[in-house]
Amino acid sequence: MNKTVTLTIGNTDFKFNLTVNDHADFVDSVSRGGSICSASHNFAMRSIDKAQKEELKKLLDVSPGAEVQIAGALKGEFAPALDIAVKK
Repeated sequence: MNKTVTLTIGNTDFKFNLTVNDHADFVDSVSRGGSICSASHNFAMRSIDKAQKEELKKLLDVSPGAEVQIAGALKGEFAPALDIAVKK
């Protein structure tokens, strides 16, 4: 499954092309105890549209913590929470 997600950050629309593998790599890295900042940065940079890669890199350089916010928004849109209940 691939999904394109557009996030408006400030006054700029950024287009991300998400794949199952990018999402899985992000979740796996975090669940293994890896740095959430590094995993978030990698997730955002791997999925950003190639034409906007340098613009996103500049934004991340001047906005500490932005990668975590961006990754959270991307993850929430790519894999939304399901309403799951256990039958007893």
